[in-house]
Amino acid sequence: MAKRTAMMRRVTRGRMLSGLVVAALVAGFVTALQAQGGATRSVWTGVYSRDQAARGGPLYAKSCALCHGPELEGGEMAPPLSGGSFNANWNGLTLGDLLERIRISMPQDNPNSLPRQTYIDILAFMLRSGGFPDGTSDLPRETEVLEQITFESAKP
Repeated sequence: MAKRTAMMRRVTRGRMLSGLVVAALVAGFVTALQAQGGATRSVWTGVYSRDQAARGGPLYAKSCALCHGPELEGGEMAPPLSGGSFNANWNGLTLGDLLERIRISMPQDNPNSLPRQTYIDILAFMLRSGGFPDGTSDLPRETEVLEQITFESAKP
């Protein structure tokens, strides 16, 4: 019993240490991102790459266009994913908020079934389709980092 208790303590400490390391890495990445682009970035600062949006186009066509339309205009039961009403709904929120909403609710018949990178690339395609400028690097995969990027419907 004493050996088992000691082993459980070591496992628990190991898990705690692993969690702290991951948290420190994410915090460091967020701090580096903030140092590069200020306290927060905006969709108007080029937060995705042209190549990433190009990868997202066929993924959108395969997984989203049937309901949301080939031009992201919406359908009978699905809202538009670009344009005035979409922008107004997301104005002031973050790309982290938007990604999580997409991930946990889409595709409607099988939410959270796509690889994370697919959701990220589709989001880049949505931004490009919405007229937001591309940049030199891909959107990051980490929700914590995407929460540092504000969706602003109008160019500041």
